[in-house]
Amino acid sequence: MPHLSKALVTGASSGIGRELVRQLVRDRGMTVLATARRGDRLAELAQELPAGRVLILAGDLADPAFRATLWSHAETVLGRVDLLVNNAGVGNYSEFIDQEPAAIAGMLALNLEALLDLTQRAALHMKVRGGGQILQISSVLGFMGMPASAVYTATKHAVNGFTKSLRYELRSTGVRVWAACPGRTESEFRAVALGERAELKRLPRGEPTERVVRSIVRQLDGRSVLFAPTWKSWAVVMLATYAPGLLDWLIGRFAVGSHVHVLRSATPAGAGETPGVSPRRSSTP
Repeated sequence: MPHLSKALVTGASSGIGRELVRQLVRDRGMTVLATARRGDRLAELAQELPAGRVLILAGDLADPAFRATLWSHAETVLGRVDLLVNNAGVGNYSEFIDQEPAAIAGMLALNLEALLDLTQRAALHMKVRGGGQILQISSVLGFMGMPASAVYTATKHAVNGFTKSLRYELRSTGVRVWAACPGRTESEFRAVALGERAELKRLPRGEPTERVVRSIVRQLDGRSVLFAPTWKSWAVVMLATYAPGLLDWLIGRFAVGSHVHVLRSATPAGAGETPGVSPRRSSTP
C-alpha cells in the first residue's frame, strides 16, 4: 500500500476531524491541510502540533468556489494529496414535517454536494498518480433509520452507497475509497444539531472521540470498505444486516420516544431563530 504523507482533512475544527488531524500528525508523521469554517479553532490546532505540520485554510465547504480554491491550495502547498478525509457534516434534529427548507438544503450541500465534489477532484488526482486513499466519515445511520434525523440519515445512506459504488470504478487504480461508520461520538455535533433549545443532558453520552479516531487511523492499513470503528458501532451494523426486524423493534421501542420527548420538551428558540437549525459545521456523530 502506498505511503501516506500528505492529507487534506475537512471539518477539522472540532470532534472527529480535529482528533484525526492530531493523530495523523503525531502517530503517522503526516503533514495535514486542515479546513473548517472557524479559523480561530484551526489556528489553535496548528499551534498545539509541531511547526509546519498543520496548514490551515478557513472557509465554507458548502460554497463551490471555496471548494475549488481549497483543492487548488492543497495541490500547491502539499504538492500532492495522498489522503482526503471528508469529515465535515451538519445535522439538524427535527421531525421531517416540521423541518425548515434551509436546514434540509444545508445538510444536502455539506453532507453530499461538498463530499462528492472533493471526492471527484481527489479521485482524478490520485488515479493519475497511481495511488491514494479517500476516506468518508459516515455513520451507522447509513445502515438504518432514526426518528428526528430523516434527512441526515438519508445523506449517510447516500454516502455509503456512493462509496461502495465508487470502489468498483477505482478498482485496479491504486486508489482506495472507504467509509468509517461510527455511532454516537462525544463531540459538538449534537449540540450544533439541537441548537441552544434542548436539554442535552437527556441524551446518552457518546463514545470517546480519541478511541473512535484511533481505530479509524489504524484502518488506514486495512482493506475495509464500510468500517465500524468500535464494538458498539459494529454491533449496530450487524443488527442492521442480519437482524433488521429486531433493530427496527428496538428503535421503535426506545429511540422514537426519547427523541420526540427531547425535541418537544426543549426550550423555544430565541427571537429570529429557526428551531433546531444551526449554521455551524461539525463532525459526524
